[in-house]
Amino acid sequence: MAANAATRARALALYRKLLRAARAWPGPEAEKQYIRTESRSQFEANRHITKLEEIDQKIFEGESRHDIAWHYKIPYPRLHNFPVGSFTEKPSRITGPAVEIPSDEMGTIDEDATKPSGFRGRAPGSSLSMRF
Repeated sequence: MAANAATRARALALYRKLLRAARAWPGPEAEKQYIRTESRSQFEANRHITKLEEIDQKIFEGESRHDIAWHYKIPYPRLHNFPVGSFTEKPSRITGPAVEIPSDEMGTIDEDATKPSGFRGRAPGSSLSMRF
């Protein structure tokens, strides 16, 4: 019974902490209202939980959300662990690889005068160096 009373006290302290945070929130009124309504709805949704481990987990989640919100100044929950492919990647501003790998079409260093006329390759036996 003492554990239930202590857990209940922690839950009520968290609720009061969230309501005070909503009152002191530096953002617009819409964010303050969001904090109040989200706090109330989460507490109402979890009212039926009776296992102490679950209650402790929910209290920890609420405290974490409060701390993250104050740190980043964003009251909305942080997105975690999305499955791969749930978001589409934006194309890179750089098209193509930064360093191209030579292909067979480019020829080799050991080729002699059979190179196309526009080819400006290195002379046979010269060292290769890459410029960035």
